[in-house]
Amino acid sequence: MSDVLALLEEIREELRELRMLYKELVEKLVPVEEALDDEKEAIEASDEIVSEEEVMKALE
Repeated sequence: MSDVLALLEEIREELRELRMLYKELVEKLVPVEEALDDEKEAIEASDEIVSEEEVMKALE
């Protein structure tokens, strides 16, 4: 039984290492960029819902 537990612990450790390596690889391939000021404002601002009439006026 202890052999099984030891094997499971070894597998868990290897999975942790694989996740860490995968995370590092993704960070190198897909750089994280800081949002610009206007992008931050758009993200943080509350959304405004417009009516169908307002949408149609904007499209004219």
